[in-house]
Amino acid sequence: MRIFIFLCFLVLTGCSEIFICCKPQKSPFKSYTRALLFEKEGKLDKALELYKEAICGGLKTSYIYSKIGKIYLKKNEFEKAEKYFKKGIRIDSECEECYLGLGVSYIFQEKYDPAIKYLEKGLKKDPSKNSYRLMLCDLYMFKKDYKNALKYYKELVQLYPKNLILRYNYAKILETLKKYSEAEKEYKKIIDCNKNSLQAYFSLASLYLKENKIYKAEDICKKMLDKFPLNPIPYIFLANLYIEGKNYDEALKIINEGIGKGMKNKEFYKSLGIIYCEKKEYDKAEKYFKEAIKKGETSQLHFYLGVVYDKMGEKEKMEREMKKAIEIDPENGFALNYLGYTYLIENRNLKKAYEMIKKACEIEPENGAFLDSLGWAYFKMGKYKLARKYLEKAAKLEKDAEIYEHLGYLYYKLKDYVRAIIWWSKSIELKKNKKIEKMIEKVKELMKNELY
Repeated sequence: MRIFIFLCFLVLTGCSEIFICCKPQKSPFKSYTRALLFEKEGKLDKALELYKEAICGGLKTSYIYSKIGKIYLKKNEFEKAEKYFKKGIRIDSECEECYLGLGVSYIFQEKYDPAIKYLEKGLKKDPSKNSYRLMLCDLYMFKKDYKNALKYYKELVQLYPKNLILRYNYAKILETLKKYSEAEKEYKKIIDCNKNSLQAYFSLASLYLKENKIYKAEDICKKMLDKFPLNPIPYIFLANLYIEGKNYDEALKIINEGIGKGMKNKEFYKSLGIIYCEKKEYDKAEKYFKEAIKKGETSQLHFYLGVVYDKMGEKEKMEREMKKAIEIDPENGFALNYLGYTYLIENRNLKKAYEMIKKACEIEPENGAFLDSLGWAYFKMGKYKLARKYLEKAAKLEKDAEIYEHLGYLYYKLKDYVRAIIWWSKSIELKKNKKIEKMIEKVKELMKNELY
């Protein structure tokens, strides 16, 4: 008897929605028609009630279930929307509206894999639904599945060849996938269609820089200067090109030209600071970084100023600026590593140094300089196995005299004199260092003595 009562309870509670909505109706079509009118007027709750009455009256079509699902989407009741779209699919497995709606309901629930699955099913049944194709582009981009994102963007570009936003996004994905020649063609098509597309010019110049086509990048920058003489972007980009090529006089010329036209923003002063730092004119570098900070304080600017103070031998000021950089942006790996490594070489705050460098490596796990610092921290702590792990990884990532020097000291400590000499020799090939040359001679003497 208890089992019978329990089963009755399950049936009644499971069907409660049906019993509530199933009021006798003369015609389910009348309920459906009235529901359409209420939905059009934005009276969603009344529309829902009437759609459900139509279903209870026998009008069980996938279309009505999709209408209910869409209303629940509008009401931000995504699980209920999911439920009705699924009911629609059970009635009609060819209902593209239900597949697409179900996909959208999963997007709002942040269930991206099933969202993709059902959006793709819906598109197969009705390829004309291009707004959903765009959703798939965004989903695949979010998942960093650039190959599938490219597939859908390519379809959209073919359907809407004059839509330059779609073409630009398509070009960016091509660039991400290192299909540089194809990306170049797309950027050029955008420029052909819109001669005033600064974004396309800038992206093309950046692409050339990535490919190390410096002269082509420079040429595009000069075209940008002609077309956009009062826009700061071309000036900054071209100046950075010259800085990379150590052509500091040209960089100064282009920055001062921009400032002369009234573009006195922090990026211009930052560029001047970098130029004078590279020229080892540290007083001027300090002046311009301070000027940039007045225009708009950033973690990066305090980091640069800290580097300048370090070069000037003003360690307290350097430490102050690095701490300020980290305070503004606790994820500034360069500031964390710089200050942490400074503590290491000064043999102070070793625990703090380790923590800062470890965090920098977590932020950028493939940064050779950071890994070198971490390896050196482990060396200082006497953890030679870990030191070797990180120093050797750093050496694979960066061709750097200091990394090689550290490996030499590590192997010297381990009494592996042959490897110590090999790494120190590599170090002085890149950068002459009398101290290391003396260490090599010292180790050679030790090896001779061991033989005799």
